[in-house]
Amino acid sequence: MFMIVSGVFTGLGLFLLGMRFLTDGLGKITSSRLKYMMKNLHMHPIVGIFIGIITTGVLQSSSGTTIIVVGLVEAKLLTLYQATAIIMGANIGTTVTSQLIAFNVGRYTFISLFIGILLSFHKKNKRLRFLGETLLGFSLIFIGIDILSKGLYPLQDFPRFQEILLEFGKIPILGVVMGFCTTAIIQSSGTGVAILQSLASSHLISIPAAVTILLGQNIGTCVTTLLSSLHLSRAAKRAAFIHLLFNFMGVLIVFPFISILCGLALSLSPHNISRQIANAHSLFNIFSTIIFIPFIPVFVKVANFLVKD
Repeated sequence: MFMIVSGVFTGLGLFLLGMRFLTDGLGKITSSRLKYMMKNLHMHPIVGIFIGIITTGVLQSSSGTTIIVVGLVEAKLLTLYQATAIIMGANIGTTVTSQLIAFNVGRYTFISLFIGILLSFHKKNKRLRFLGETLLGFSLIFIGIDILSKGLYPLQDFPRFQEILLEFGKIPILGVVMGFCTTAIIQSSGTGVAILQSLASSHLISIPAAVTILLGQNIGTCVTTLLSSLHLSRAAKRAAFIHLLFNFMGVLIVFPFISILCGLALSLSPHNISRQIANAHSLFNIFSTIIFIPFIPVFVKVANFLVKD
């Protein structure tokens, strides 16, 4: 048991440290330009969605993108209508991490780790130092995932653990609640999906059970944005509420069709269970966005009505 706990915490710790280095490094290199680009857009919703995808793909954090958007709404540099489109795109962009993990590029991380360490000691050129931090974070993510997967593997010998995960498959709502709670605590849906991929790779969880937990994680990730908006103006609170409303409605609509979602994810990658979870994550967010694009004005009206002074 000690080996399992130590492996899980070491792997998760390295993963979270890697995410911090990666997001901080990318943020220092690009965030000011991204903010400038977003605040000067007079855009069609489709353009806003692509901005959200690109921004989150670069920052590797949908919460980070949404918090930036909330800040721009607070500063009256974005309207709620524009912010909603970017938030929708951010949900798609956050699936980049899980897709990268599914590529299983961990065997090559020693290269980026070595280069990242060398560049991070560069004192004169800040951009090179930030690039080093980014590469270092990228490497630590995959090292952490590898250690986490190896730490979780012995759990297959614990019947009680298997029974608990089996219940999530039988009673999907339990999986949604579990996903919401864990992501609200760890403040990162990307980390939650990575844990699911590690469990699946060790044959500890079924795809249906993983997908129900994944749906809950999409709601749980809104907690970060809601907390960041508590001390801000009414407009910023409305933007954060739209994030929650969009994710919640997406889960509500997709929930009855979990088996179809699992089938599609399986058909796209029949021999890679980690990729199947990444596919389910991507498909859910893409479907939700496509369904709700015409209802952006409705989201704005509901937020204006419910979030008062």
